[in-house]
This record gives sequence, C-alpha cells and structure tokens, in this order.
Amino acid sequence: MNDYFAPAIATENTMSVGMRRISSREICDLLDARHDSVKRTIERLADKELIRFTPSVETSHDGPGSRPVEVYLVNERDSYVVVAQLSPEFTARLVDYWQEQKNQQAQIPTTAEAFAQAFRMLADAEQREASREQRLNMIDAKVERIETAQTVLSARPANSESIVHIRSRIWRLFGLSDATIDAVMRQTPYAPRPAGMVRNEHAEAEGATYAVYWQKDVTATFERFTEECVPVTKHFYTHPYIEGRFKLARKGGA
Repeated sequence: MNDYFAPAIATENTMSVGMRRISSREICDLLDARHDSVKRTIERLADKELIRFTPSVETSHDGPGSRPVEVYLVNERDSYVVVAQLSPEFTARLVDYWQEQKNQQAQIPTTAEAFAQAFRMLADAEQREASREQRLNMIDAKVERIETAQTVLSARPANSESIVHIRSRIWRLFGLSDATIDAVMRQTPYAPRPAGMVRNEHAEAEGATYAVYWQKDVTATFERFTEECVPVTKHFYTHPYIEGRFKLARKGGA
C-alpha cells in the first residue's frame, strides 16, 4: 500500500492546483458516515489497487484547541469508487459536490487572467487620458492662435506670408494639395501661430482682415508634418491628424 502514499501537509482547502481532490472528511460529511469508516474503506480499496490516495493533515472541526486530524485525499474518479463502496445511494450528492466545485473554479480568474484584466483596464484608462489631453492641447493651441491673431496690422510684415502664399510655397516644397495644407494649418496642435491680422486695404475688401504667419514657423510645421506621414501607396500617405489619404512628393526648392 506504500505506493499509494505521498505524505503532504495541507490546509483546510483540499483543492490542489491542476487537480481537484476531496478529503475523507468531506466524504464522510456528504454520506453522514464516520470518518474512521471512510478512511478504512479508502485504505482497503487502495490495497486492492482500485484507487490512490494521499494522506494529509487538516485542522480539526471540533473547535479551538483540538488536535489536527489526518485525512486522505482522493481525486474525482476515485471518490466515486469510494462512495459506491460505502453508500451508493448517495452518489447524487457526490455528483452535486463536484459540479459545485467546477462551477466555483470556472468563476475564479487565474492569476494571469487577473493581471491581464488589470493591465487592460490601465491601458484603456491611459488611452482615454491621452486622447483627452490631445484634444485639450489642440483646443489650447487654437485659442492661443486666435488670441495672437487679434492684433490688426496695417501691412504684412517682412518674412511673413498669408495662406495664399503658404499654399503656393508648400506645394512646391512637398507637393501637398491646398486642402491638405489648410488641414495642417487648422487641425494639427503644432500649427504655427499667426504673426497677426493684416487689414486688406483694397476698397472692395471693405476693411476685411487676413491672417499672416512667420515663414520660418510655417516651414518648420510642414517639415515636422511630412516626417510623421506614413506611406500607404507609392504616392499616397496618411497622418493621425488628417482624415483620409493625401498625396505627398518632395519637390524641393521654394
């Protein structure tokens, strides 16, 4: 019978990792039988090599100060053999017991699953925060550009340019369309701030104004933008701040 013994010390939780087991004490509770009777049956069946069991020690159920009790642990298959030998009419109770154990095990996430879920929650929270911060930065940049643009100038400063001049120069540099250029100037958080607003002196303009930008700031903006573009075909690119695909072709020379 020694082949069936694997001495071990266990706590009151008799469920082992990777293999569910039931103790002789739990079997006697299910069958309303004496614990020593259940243990003798397990030993007898083990002698006949019909089952295997592992001796263990658990805290006594008789209250504080009680001595630890030796119990035998058997797996699911062997528990049915024991119950069939002792009280086959209680087999249904054993079926219910194992079903309950399996249901509880299925509901408890593993350590890996718990960590994975926690990391997913953190990642989602960080992504939401990053998206929120990005939107706030874009709003702040627009507000700052609007505030800067309140200064009305009588003439366009040297080394500044209007959106009309920007479209022409940036097309020659990077081959970007007017629509893409306008989107970069309006939608990217690092778009240049206006140098100011210039009053249109033409009579038909009726005092209208237009924004002008420092040429070096515009060039720096589009150099950064084009470096961030991702090619999807030979001539078409995408960018996180621009909707859809657009053409990009460095042509050089302003």
